[in-house]
Amino acid sequence: MTSGGSSALPSSFADEAFAATAAAYSREPGSWESAVEAAIGQLFDFLASRPAQTNACIVDHCGTGPGALARRDRVLDRFVELLLPGFAATATPPRPVVAEAIAGGIYELVRGHVLERRLDDLPAAVPDAVVVVLSPFIGAERSGAAPLQRGPTPPIAFPEAESSDASETRGD
Repeated sequence: MTSGGSSALPSSFADEAFAATAAAYSREPGSWESAVEAAIGQLFDFLASRPAQTNACIVDHCGTGPGALARRDRVLDRFVELLLPGFAATATPPRPVVAEAIAGGIYELVRGHVLERRLDDLPAAVPDAVVVVLSPFIGAERSGAAPLQRGPTPPIAFPEAESSDASETRGD
């Protein structure tokens, strides 16, 4: 098989994944919010049930380079389309860049599960993904996020900066 033939895998797999996601979205008779939740649930179930193909798409074929980035961007743009009704239905919609950030965040959530070999746990991440997707449109509380506990800000221990000279690290 040529490298051109192997690049068909992510496109057709991504098409299958999006078709399953869009079908779940379209079947949901309730609100836009419930349609988004159904779509995310279907997407995560689809990806988790096909670990070899998901891994090939996310890691092997969609890794680096301009072609891979263009393929990833096309997939993310399709996901953004599912968010468009949220902009229309919200009195104060978020800026359009938020939809791109949401899609990128969902992609990174999936990618993290793939890289950490936890793809079988992906369906359990649906509630968190739904909060990420819906919060900018309907608010964190309505999206299912746990309320923040108010109190003093806990201290954070930032690691010390490396004291070695950068040229030593580069081997100059």
